[in-house]
Amino acid sequence: MELLPLPGVFILLVVFFIVAAATGLFFWWRERKLRRNMQQNIALQGSRASLELHTIQSQMDPHFIFNSLNAIHSFILSSSTELASTYLTRFSKLMRLTLENSSKEWISLEEELESLELYLQLEQLRFEGQFEYVIHRLPGCPQLSVLVPPFVVQPHVQNAIWHRLLHRSAEQKGLISIEIGRKDGEFYIRLEDNGVARQSTFHGYQQRTPGTRVAAERLHWLNARYHTHAAITTGHLYDQHHQKTGTYTVIRLPDVTAASMPEEAEIFK
Repeated sequence: MELLPLPGVFILLVVFFIVAAATGLFFWWRERKLRRNMQQNIALQGSRASLELHTIQSQMDPHFIFNSLNAIHSFILSSSTELASTYLTRFSKLMRLTLENSSKEWISLEEELESLELYLQLEQLRFEGQFEYVIHRLPGCPQLSVLVPPFVVQPHVQNAIWHRLLHRSAEQKGLISIEIGRKDGEFYIRLEDNGVARQSTFHGYQQRTPGTRVAAERLHWLNARYHTHAAITTGHLYDQHHQKTGTYTVIRLPDVTAASMPEEAEIFK
């Protein structure tokens, strides 16, 4: 049997060590990537659990619960048993939806609008018709089967009622307008109110509101998980004389349905 010359053996050894080193590096890189992905998933799950808790806390606001129960009590004392029954039914249904949806990443637009209308009806009763609301779906707006993250819209509506509409003078009734539609390939929900417009501290004030802060955190978490570009923008409304007439909030969301939900996060780009 002929032996390979020394240069040939040396070349084979070099090739062998290069292949072995490349294989080792590949498995080291793969294991590191899997470990990093696992750590990211654990961190995301921890963030999600924290968000669920904060969502329940922000939705089941102690002031809202106390005032709602107090309103029911007042209706009973004033012999308005029918109003008390109506209020109690809507209040219990809203609490049930809050508990059911707080652990979900996505719910249908129909479920979100149901919760939102229940909340608006309760506040209308409690504040004795100091404001009105209208929900308007533009032509081509998403079907009710479209999916949205829960509890993103309601905190901004609550903020408009408590901190702007109720500070209006009694002469003019407050109004909240909710518009749902698509524009430039985006699904959006636009809120407008004619309440007292805040001054330069408006944006900082919005960020300090617990409910709106949790809503922003929820969108940030979904953007990180699904690589979406959901966002919330706010600003003032002006008349033709450049006087502030109210406030708007635009919530831009990914346009997805249950049928188009991805199996992997990378599908959303």
